[in-house]
Amino acid sequence: MKQYFLRQIKSEIWANKMIADAIEKAHEPAERTLVLFSHILSAYSMWLSRINGTAITCTLFQDRTLAECKILMNEVFEGYTNHITNADENELNRIVHFTFPLDGSKRKMAVADALTHVVTHSFYHRGQIVTSLKGKIEPLPLTTYIAFASEMDS
Repeated sequence: MKQYFLRQIKSEIWANKMIADAIEKAHEPAERTLVLFSHILSAYSMWLSRINGTAITCTLFQDRTLAECKILMNEVFEGYTNHITNADENELNRIVHFTFPLDGSKRKMAVADALTHVVTHSFYHRGQIVTSLKGKIEPLPLTTYIAFASEMDS
């Protein structure tokens, strides 16, 4: 499982760098584009804090500049890479308790499920970002897992 999650994080680093580059090169990207990118990184930051048992220092829809997003992106992916590298099966199965931000309910899930969540959540919103970049940059970034895997394995 550890190698699987390390590869997932490697794909996230690759895809999110591509999105950051596309936003930077885009001709007048919609404001929502940067909000969604910041949201992806906020979710990663919040879940890393939950996993590490540290205070959450951001909000889900926090306004950030692209430069601030890039700094946070580097910080969170370094944190995930380090955490997963040092994790064992017990850590991946450890239960994390949290408050669900949409309704305030108390919930719990395994670290492995939290990792799966942040990766799939990121794919969902990157799709929205790519759609919002249509007509603003060509070619559109292709950030799918198959693009990553076939590029890395060729």
